[in-house]
Amino acid sequence: MGATEEIERIVLDPALSVPDKGERVIAFLAQSVDRGVPAAVECLMETADSRVAEFVAVYLQLIHGAREEKTRVAERLRGAGEVAKAAARLVPWMPDSLIDAFIQDHVAAPDPESPASSVVFTIAMCRPELLRPYVDRVESGSMKRSLLSGAPDEFADSLLERWREEQDLEDLWTLAMIRTSHAADLIESVRDEVDDPVDWDWLMPLAGRLPDTGKPSGFHPAFMGFMADAGESAHVMGGDPGGDVPLCADCKRPTERILTLSAEELPHDLSRDPSFYWFTCECAEVDRITVRFTPAGTEVYFNPQGPSSGESRLVPGERSLVLEPHPNQNGVSLPALPRTQHQVGGLPRWPSPEVHPICPVCGNFMPFLTAIDGGPTPFGRMGFEELLFGFWCDSCAVSATQTQY
Repeated sequence: MGATEEIERIVLDPALSVPDKGERVIAFLAQSVDRGVPAAVECLMETADSRVAEFVAVYLQLIHGAREEKTRVAERLRGAGEVAKAAARLVPWMPDSLIDAFIQDHVAAPDPESPASSVVFTIAMCRPELLRPYVDRVESGSMKRSLLSGAPDEFADSLLERWREEQDLEDLWTLAMIRTSHAADLIESVRDEVDDPVDWDWLMPLAGRLPDTGKPSGFHPAFMGFMADAGESAHVMGGDPGGDVPLCADCKRPTERILTLSAEELPHDLSRDPSFYWFTCECAEVDRITVRFTPAGTEVYFNPQGPSSGESRLVPGERSLVLEPHPNQNGVSLPALPRTQHQVGGLPRWPSPEVHPICPVCGNFMPFLTAIDGGPTPFGRMGFEELLFGFWCDSCAVSATQTQY
């Protein structure tokens, strides 16, 4: 039985739930030769079933590299009817010419239910500058919101003018999500005009600057992250970090390391390797873990600490995180949706705006450094479902990991 037949057998099995189908397709492809890329490409070049195409494209989206193969698949999908919507998963690797072809398909027949519309929705998030010339033909509110990222200065000025006339905080939120230097200047200019200081504390970081120091609220440039085998990258996911780790204050179970980034391998001028931890229990006692790294070891704030368990359940085994440049360096302006890509650097994509954590050592707001999603991986499920946000105060060597419940 060929790869396409086996995948179709899994996807079309009425006895399996959607999550089970997804896990089985991923497991089948992950065990195939060359990371399953040839088998995934074979299936996407042949299948006429949109359900099959979507499951396989989800897998390809989890795999780093393979740009030529992903482009070839996307080119085939474009003219293949309903299966074309699976190409939305491959937008980050598409050349500009192919992106423009999908945009032209959409603007020629702007049906929000069309397969091309699904692809253009992702283009709006990843490459808003390529869709923005056609903004007058964009009807979807979500697409228009995605086009805020990197919007022209004139549009930013109009939002500020409207806010001063109507005093609607939504206009300032919209302005902040443009995420350019000019937009950040405008948000900074209204500091004394915003009624609630808490609003200022989340508006300014959204725009790209910390509200107290004026420093960047994220580390640039931004990268997409892809879980890979241990050793493929210097950035380590899971595994036993050794030494003390934070404990749950309720049940005293050890947390586990989600990620340790290699400062040497990043262009962010970090002084040491940041590590981020998360809970293995379901106590939901707090939504943040804060750790300081010292020559003597870890120093945990607000929670007890103790020896690591030596296990790796939150991440399926010890793995690594391979990075590729993010196609949107301004920052995605649409709130996070389920199964958001892992990210290192850039600005956080909150489900809803939130204040950055404060470093317990220096008392300053902390810049964003990473986001890790609890979605599927080529190695099985993550042991958590949340989207975790990691912040790093480099001068104090303090990490904070938090989520939104």
